[in-house]
Amino acid sequence: MKHHILKNIISALAVCFTLTACGNDLTPAIDNTEREKVTDGGYLFAFLTNARYYKIHYAISRDCYNWQTLNKGDVINMSYKGHPDICQGGDGRYYMIGVMPLALWSSEDLINWDITYLDNRIFDDADEIGFYAVSDYGAPKIFYDEDSQQYMISWHGCRVKNLNDWQSMRTLYILTKDFKTYTKPQLLFNFTGDDESMSIIDTIIRKINGKYYAILKDERDREDAPLTGKTVRIATSDNLTGPYTNPGEPVTPLDLLREAPIYTQLPDGRHAILAESYNCSPFSYQMFTSLTMDGPWVENTFVGPMVGDGTTRPGARHGCIIRIPENIYNGLLNKYSDK
Repeated sequence: MKHHILKNIISALAVCFTLTACGNDLTPAIDNTEREKVTDGGYLFAFLTNARYYKIHYAISRDCYNWQTLNKGDVINMSYKGHPDICQGGDGRYYMIGVMPLALWSSEDLINWDITYLDNRIFDDADEIGFYAVSDYGAPKIFYDEDSQQYMISWHGCRVKNLNDWQSMRTLYILTKDFKTYTKPQLLFNFTGDDESMSIIDTIIRKINGKYYAILKDERDREDAPLTGKTVRIATSDNLTGPYTNPGEPVTPLDLLREAPIYTQLPDGRHAILAESYNCSPFSYQMFTSLTMDGPWVENTFVGPMVGDGTTRPGARHGCIIRIPENIYNGLLNKYSDK
């Protein structure tokens, strides 16, 4: 019993050191806690780094806790610029949105990508309802809805033209079935009460057990929303386009400012939301888990991908995690693992 306790203490100290240490060592940190693993396939973490912001990097894992950074930590595709959010469509292909220029990226294997440039007006038409695109088109996210067989592309826009006015940010969306015709941009949320004027960024949509979950960042300053500002929260709906409930209590505590939420389900069935600490150490993603999407959410020991990018922030930034089958996992490993 004493040996078991000592082992856990040593493991926790090692993880804490990894999260706070700086440097360029790409040696993967190991969480010694016994974790359930996926035996058929695994997880892909597509993410940015501090020094190479907007550039896509990859890491893979069997358990979603211990990550192998691929391609020696280098950029996977120099042409991509954006905040990667990858979904698998009804045709089996993988999709994500790139910015600078605005484009749809699609792939069968997550290695070779086809690029279709998009007309800026599909986003810019939001000016008709008084919202304007920001410098990176508001970090577009993409979700495929199996029920309606259509894709929702969401992003944040603001009330002030040609300026990133964070306190007026709202989530906008368009729908498409074929990436040829698109609906007009609309506001996704119509919150009420204390959340009526809430500034919102980084919204992702996921459908879990028949319900739609909007996982978002409450972008309000702490002075304006002392109990929820700069936290990750969840709104729910029975329909893809709403109406969505007011967001619930924060998933993330008030100790750090967090954003860029990621959702995944762990091999043991627990729900996991990861959020990036962006304002102070420990930087990078932290994991919060729950048996149900209603919470309570508990912070876990978590060591994300580490990339030596020459800065004091070697961890992953704005990204996504998706489950991948064994053939895709092995294909990525064979293509990008260290030779």
